[in-house]
Amino acid sequence: MELFTKGVASGARELLDTHLALPQEVHYVADLQRWILSQVTIALHFEHRLDPACPPISPSNLLRAIKDTKVASRNTVHTFLMEMKRYRFITPLASEDLRLQAAQATEMSELLIRRYFDIHLRALDTIDNGQRYALSCRHPDILQWAQPRFARLLLALRDWYRPPQTIAKFDRSASGSSILHELVIGVPPLSAEMTSPIWIGKVSPNAFSQKYRISRTHAARLFGIAREAGLIGWANRSNRGECWISPQLVRDYRYWQAVKLAAVSQAFHEACIAMNDARVGNPKQTEPGVAVGSG
Repeated sequence: MELFTKGVASGARELLDTHLALPQEVHYVADLQRWILSQVTIALHFEHRLDPACPPISPSNLLRAIKDTKVASRNTVHTFLMEMKRYRFITPLASEDLRLQAAQATEMSELLIRRYFDIHLRALDTIDNGQRYALSCRHPDILQWAQPRFARLLLALRDWYRPPQTIAKFDRSASGSSILHELVIGVPPLSAEMTSPIWIGKVSPNAFSQKYRISRTHAARLFGIAREAGLIGWANRSNRGECWISPQLVRDYRYWQAVKLAAVSQAFHEACIAMNDARVGNPKQTEPGVAVGSG
């Protein structure tokens, strides 16, 4: 459990560093709905690159991919892809039928998704002393095989896209996931019997609003909702100073992260097999340089 906690915390720190280094890019996918849509959009892009018979990025194809989850409406998907084009995350794909509104991811999008995926590979390696990240560096093409599998796995995991209400109160809001990471990051492993509040030091909604470029009103509302739910509190009546969070919030957060990391690990493992199959043309043989057991 200690290594798991350490791995989750190291991944969270890297995600927070990314948010601070690339605030505009991260802010655009800083709530769970847009995060899911962005992952599935990139998955369509990589799938189409590997096999042109697979559907490319388009409003109808994105809607079809997420239909069982109901995470977004038709209008939301259309608006999302329009914004992706506006901010140059995707660009039109040459097609004989312009009605398809087909698109492809830009180099910037691919670099961002690689950064995200590598963070999680390193987190997994911290947990089990694996070599996934080193293997990914030696074989960078693994990303286009692994990321679509990761996205598809999460679409099949209701525990991920419909998280507990403790998590949803944060992740449904812009930058809520970064705030949640920061609240939990320093908490040590919890015993099963732990029920008392966990003191985490001084916390100020105003400081978070400045750090993650959200309005003070938004930050105050987010913390107010969490406080009313008994997930967070302060020694004083005001929302600043010495702060505590509930053990249930920590447990739900770590379970939610475990679901995601398990999907990354499985996707990476399956991608290694698929790459070997494609290279040697033998579904039962693996190339020594892309070891199946590394996932």
